[in-house]
Amino acid sequence: MPNVKLELTQDQYEKLVEAVFLGTWMVNSTKMELDEQFEDVREAVLSKYKEGGLEDKVTHHEQLGVHDLDVDYESKLMDTHVEEYDEFSFWDKLVEKLSEKELTNIYGPLGDKLTEEQMEKRMKIEEEIGRKLEETGVTQLSFEK
Repeated sequence: MPNVKLELTQDQYEKLVEAVFLGTWMVNSTKMELDEQFEDVREAVLSKYKEGGLEDKVTHHEQLGVHDLDVDYESKLMDTHVEEYDEFSFWDKLVEKLSEKELTNIYGPLGDKLTEEQMEKRMKIEEEIGRKLEETGVTQLSFEK
């Protein structure tokens, strides 16, 4: 397979480093063993850090033969992107799961594909739940015994 060469500005290279870090983190954060294909790409991208002018943001661990982001830079990326994503996806998943629960209460066990009526009902339920959560957060959630 032929190699692919990219020409990037320093700013583009820095964004590529960030994208590769965040993507690799997302893929590997839930696994017991690292996905080596993602790690290989990450290593290939980070190994060009001197050419990309990122000596202050990437370090090379000679004993291990790997490159890593500087701890402060990594923390900044995590705080900026991962925390925001986690916050958004938490509320999105919460609304989705609560609406599925409500749909199941109305229609019984749901099949793989919702009917048009069920889809319309789901959208209304999601809007209502989303609105309530925006107004009150989780303070008004309750679980019946």
